[in-house]
Amino acid sequence: MEYSGKGYAETTHIVMSENINQLGNLHGGTLMQWVDIIGAVAATRHCRSIVTTAVLDSMDFKHPVPLGGIVTLKACVTWTGNTSLEVRVDVYSERCNTDKKTRTNTAYMVFVALGYDGKPKAVPHFVPKTENEQKEYARAQQRREERLRKKDVNDG
Repeated sequence: MEYSGKGYAETTHIVMSENINQLGNLHGGTLMQWVDIIGAVAATRHCRSIVTTAVLDSMDFKHPVPLGGIVTLKACVTWTGNTSLEVRVDVYSERCNTDKKTRTNTAYMVFVALGYDGKPKAVPHFVPKTENEQKEYARAQQRREERLRKKDVNDG
């Protein structure tokens, strides 16, 4: 993932015995926690304030990650509104005996920036610079419109 902004974060984990499910693979809940944390780091770096998770659109589990697997999470800001921002998190896995990386998950999350009073606060505008960032920004605006439509249906 190429990214030119300050709202980027990356982390790597080794899947240990406390991280696995009954099948010997990375537990989905553990991965979701890692995704939420790295997403929050990217959002915090962008807006330099406290953030809270507002939405996790979806998370598809495409490939299991076995015990001992190496998991790398890369997060970047894709869009900003007035007080909220969207972050994309890509998850890659590799086995320790190979350098082949497989993208196992992608998640889109929305965070809200908060002041120390706990109230939403303005976030710096994200300006996409690269062609990939511009495409992602346009898709993020579409995802936002879809989220708002779903919210209207659920609230009405």
